[in-house]
Amino acid sequence: MAKCLSAISLIVLFCFVNNIQAKELEVGVSFSIAPYVIQETNSGLELELLKSALAVKGHSVNIQHLPLARTFHALKEGKLDGIINTKQNMLEGVFYSDVVISFQNCAISLKDKHFNIETVSDLQDKSIVAFQRASILLGKDFTNMAKNNRQYSEQAKQIIQVKMLMKQRMDVAVMDKNIFIYYLRQSYLTGKLTKEEVEQEVICHKVFPPTAYRFAFLHADIRDDFNFGLAQIKQDGTRLAIENKYQQMLSLTLDDNVTIRLANYPGQ
Repeated sequence: MAKCLSAISLIVLFCFVNNIQAKELEVGVSFSIAPYVIQETNSGLELELLKSALAVKGHSVNIQHLPLARTFHALKEGKLDGIINTKQNMLEGVFYSDVVISFQNCAISLKDKHFNIETVSDLQDKSIVAFQRASILLGKDFTNMAKNNRQYSEQAKQIIQVKMLMKQRMDVAVMDKNIFIYYLRQSYLTGKLTKEEVEQEVICHKVFPPTAYRFAFLHADIRDDFNFGLAQIKQDGTRLAIENKYQQMLSLTLDDNVTIRLANYPGQ
């Protein structure tokens, strides 16, 4: 009887300690970068990976949607426990996770413009709308191009990039290919772009290598818990199920009469 009570006590103690260690974490996320982050429904591929990985160790997550620059400041000031989409050494005094996801950023143009874009330097004489902080994240050549190109601008809301390109207000949109497809779909489905505008053939010039992103945490133990959970959900199939769910949002067919047209660029 005494042994039985002792065993029960140990189980209760273990559960109690686990509950103490599990935390509700404040994580900063920039505005919608669908399908990775969908602010309107507090969902998205990256948010589900974040929550699922941390849940392995019992943590819950409260998402704070902020401008990208403010997430960096809030983490440094200790107002957040973590942020997503950082690169190694972007911030000092934080703890970086393993690589979570890679974006394939492209220089996207309309095929009818007949632009020859093979390197970053080919963007110098073109009007460009890029995502926020692209001039920092996409390498030295792009940083220099952006600094010297008076027609260069950045947008926090990436659906605006898509609209500006497809309405021919800018020559090139610099953004991740999947984000472009998602927002092109949404722009048509919400009436922001016409059938004719959406069906303009586009080229994704792959002048950038894939960009690998990590998450950054204020404390090493939370980073370690996240890395453990990230490996676990990959092993047990949870990650694959999440990825398949969001891949369905990137279909090039919008309805029976409308299809997104991605042209093949020679050599790519």
